Amino acid sequence: MSRASHVAAFAAGAVIATAFAARAVPRDVARYKTLDAFAQALVTVQTSYVDQVDEKRLLYDAARGMLHNLDQYSTFLPPNRYKHLRQDTEGEFGGVGLTLAPGEVDDARPNMPPYPTIDGIVPRSPAEVAGLQLDDRITSIEGAPTAEAGRETANAGAWEARMRGASGTRVMLTALRAGWKEPRAFTLIRAQVKQPTVRQRVLEKGIGYLAITRFAEATTQDASAALVQLRAAHALDVLVLDLRNDPGGLVDQAISTADLFLESGTIVTIRGRAGSVENQTAHKGGVATSVPIIILVDQGTASAAEILAAALRDHGRAKLVGTPTYGKGTVQTFFDLEDGAGLKLTTARYYTPKGNSLESKGLVPDVRVDGFTPEEITAGSRVGGNGGSGTTPGSGATIADDDDDPQLTAAVKLARQALRGGSK
Repeated sequence: MSRASHVAAFAAGAVIATAFAARAVPRDVARYKTLDAFAQALVTVQTSYVDQVDEKRLLYDAARGMLHNLDQYSTFLPPNRYKHLRQDTEGEFGGVGLTLAPGEVDDARPNMPPYPTIDGIVPRSPAEVAGLQLDDRITSIEGAPTAEAGRETANAGAWEARMRGASGTRVMLTALRAGWKEPRAFTLIRAQVKQPTVRQRVLEKGIGYLAITRFAEATTQDASAALVQLRAAHALDVLVLDLRNDPGGLVDQAISTADLFLESGTIVTIRGRAGSVENQTAHKGGVATSVPIIILVDQGTASAAEILAAALRDHGRAKLVGTPTYGKGTVQTFFDLEDGAGLKLTTARYYTPKGNSLESKGLVPDVRVDGFTPEEITAGSRVGGNGGSGTTPGSGATIADDDDDPQLTAAVKLARQALRGGSK
């Protein structure tokens, strides 16, 4: 083999074999031959491909392909994407506190480009302090237009990533609001922003509402605090737990959240490589172990959210209302690599307390209630920003008298039955 091939083999070994914790030198001759073949392919592409290519990009693509072919959840992430993914799971990052929705053509102003709109603002974040509002259209970020005639110049996630950065640094935005003739400029100072994953409210006397949007580092702590607030407001005789469109997140947070509602018993069984088994069990002292629970689920309820829902139902602590869940029964683990890249690798399968796997099956609700389609939600059929409710806390209105969210309406009816002692 040529010297170039040896150099390439070393690079491949350093970036790929070492990164995947295969630090011992392989003794099997077939492995040497495979690495040599890879190195030769790398050198051939570098020297003979019609255009010049970057070696680092080739190696990253090779790692990405290797992970992609394992299963649909395992993936290789370059440094920037991996950093943002870890920030999302940790729930805190340097930014301005905005989430954006994809841009759409405004029927009232058909000639206006489809600028992304503000879909969420973190309370007390730089964006809120600056006066930005929901549904404002972001027309540019750092001087770069977010859309042009008929199309966005990048997706909403890419623009959100561009607004992140070190705390104390500036980011320039321009925004267009209904009633404004021209966009206005905003200068925001980035800060550490805690992305909330939990929200709660009083639905009516005795009935509380708790929504978990994903499981991040502080989810259990925030859920516990929310339950304490609901109890203080005399709204924890029955709980409506909303896990709709919760894609999961950190499994340990789902387990510890389940522990808030259970006194004992298995929460989840995790089976890893070579038959290893880990049983996660509940402990005494949870803040809501005797509260009847109605859980809202849909096709967006996945992974860690399914672990929580399955554990509470298997122990007879909850009824599920909505539509069947996504069906993800595997656990992914993050692995940091030396250059800032990382892996999200499937490392185990999990099973419910009754021993069921949810992979490709999901959870079938006890009470089937169809919700609005994403198209109907976008069109405005489902109104209200507090858990799909058109009422506001303390307004005196009851959520079940609203028809904007049939799943929540059904859950409240069951909660009322539980209050009267007709259901647990």
